[in-house]
Amino acid sequence: MKKALLLFTIISIALAQAPSSEYLYLDILSDLTAQLPNRNPAYLTTENIPYSYAFQYRYNNSGGEYRLPFSPEAKNYHNLEVSAYQEMDNGILFAGRFAYRNEARKNKLWLHNAETNIDIPFYFGDSTSGDFNLNGIDWNIIFSYPLSKVTRLAVDVFYNVDEQFKSVFPKPNVKRNDLHIRPAISFQGKRSSLGLMGSYFQFKEDIETKKYSLEQGRSPIFMRIRGLDRSLLTYAETSEERLQNIQGYGFSANFDLGGRLLGETNYEYSQAQITDGGSYPVEQGNWDMTRFYYHVDIKSKVTSFLNADLFFKQYWSNANGFHPTLNAQIYNSSHRHFEGGLSLPYHPSSNESWTGSVSYSFQDIKREDNFLGLLHYIPGNTLHINMTYAYQGKGILYELTSAYNDIKIGESIVYDAMSDWYYDMITAEEIAYYSRDRKVLQAGLKVTFPVKDMFIALSVTYQDVNPINSDASYHSAQTQIDIMF
Repeated sequence: MKKALLLFTIISIALAQAPSSEYLYLDILSDLTAQLPNRNPAYLTTENIPYSYAFQYRYNNSGGEYRLPFSPEAKNYHNLEVSAYQEMDNGILFAGRFAYRNEARKNKLWLHNAETNIDIPFYFGDSTSGDFNLNGIDWNIIFSYPLSKVTRLAVDVFYNVDEQFKSVFPKPNVKRNDLHIRPAISFQGKRSSLGLMGSYFQFKEDIETKKYSLEQGRSPIFMRIRGLDRSLLTYAETSEERLQNIQGYGFSANFDLGGRLLGETNYEYSQAQITDGGSYPVEQGNWDMTRFYYHVDIKSKVTSFLNADLFFKQYWSNANGFHPTLNAQIYNSSHRHFEGGLSLPYHPSSNESWTGSVSYSFQDIKREDNFLGLLHYIPGNTLHINMTYAYQGKGILYELTSAYNDIKIGESIVYDAMSDWYYDMITAEEIAYYSRDRKVLQAGLKVTFPVKDMFIALSVTYQDVNPINSDASYHSAQTQIDIMF
C-alpha cells in the first residue's frame, strides 16, 4: 500500500504549487512530476516512483452563467493517458507519459484563439459564436541520472500537437505545436536537499480561415483585438491567417532544511510575436509576461501526533502589450496575490490522518489600455479553509477533501471616459466578473484499492462558484480512474 499512500502526498504537494506553463498557456495538465518538490525531475528516484506503469482516464466538465465573456458556455474534456517508470542498466531512470485528449467547447464567443483569458487581449476572431472541437496528443519524457550518492541530473521534455475546429461559418482551423524543455539538478543529503531547474519553451499557434470562400454570397467580419477597446474590423474577401509564437524561459529553486524549513521559488519570462498574412506577414504587435512565485513553509512538532506548519506564499504576474508600428506600449496588466496561513497535520494513528488549514490572502488586478486611457483596478481579500482526511483500512485508502473560499472585493477604480462599443460589450463584463463578492465550495473523494497485482484509484471532485446576491453560478467537475501496476 506504499504506492497508494504516496498518491496522497502527490495531491498535497500539487495543490501548493503555481500553475505550470503548460496549464496556463495550453490548458494541459502534465502531472508526471507533480509528486516531486517544485516539480523538479531531478528528485525522481527509484524510491519515490508511484508505480511501474499505469493507465488513466479523466473527464472534466465545466459551465455556468457566471463566467468571463470569452469563456464557453460549457466545456467537456476527455483525457486518455498511459505512463511508465523504468530503471535502465546504466543507472538512468526513465519516466514517460503519452496522452490523447478530446475537448468540446460550446457557444464560444468570437475568438479563434485556442486559449483566452490569459489577461493579454491580443486576439483574432469573427462576429459569430459557435462550438469548438479539439483533438490532440501530448507527451513528456524524463531522464534522471545519479552523478553521485547525493547529486542527480535530469531533463524533462514536453511536446504537444493539437488541432481545433469551429463548427459554424467561417469555420477557422487552429493548429498548435508546443515544446518545453526543463534541465534540472538536485542535491539530497540525509536530512536536507536543494534543487535547481531551468526551462525553455516555445508554443506556436496557427489560425487559418479559408473554408468560407466556398460558401457563395457570404463574407465574414474579422476582428483584430488589441487592448481593452476599439478592435479593428475588416470585411474579408480572401483567406486569413494569424500566427502567434510564444517563447519563454524560466528558473526555479527549492530547498528543505531538515524538514523544518522548506521553500521554493519560480521565475518565468515569456514573449509573443503576432503576425497576420501567412506568406506576406503583417506584424500585429507583441506582448511579454513576467511571472514570479515563492512559497515558504515553517514546520514544527507540537506533540507526537500533531504538527503545526506556518506558510507564506506570493504570486505576481505582469504583462505588457506593444503596438506593431508605433514602437510604444499600449497595454499593461498586473496581478498580485499574497497569502499566509497555518496548517495542522494530525495523525491519531498510523493509518489515519487529518490535515486542516486556514489562511488569508490579499490580491489585486490592474489592467490599463495606455493607448485609449482606459484603466481598472480591483483589490480583494480571501479567507481560505481546507480540510483533508485520509484513512487506510483492509488494504483500501480513502481520501476526502473539502475547501471553502470566501472572496471579498474592495473598492474598485475604473476610468472609462474614452470607451466604445467593444468596452461596453466585453471589458465592462470582465470588470463586473472580477468585482463580484463570491464563495467557492469544493469537495472531493478518492478511493484506492488493490486488485491482484495492481491498484485501482477512483476519484471525483466538484467545485461550485457562487457570486453573492446572484442566481448565476459556475461549476466544474472531474471524474478520474487510474489503473496502476
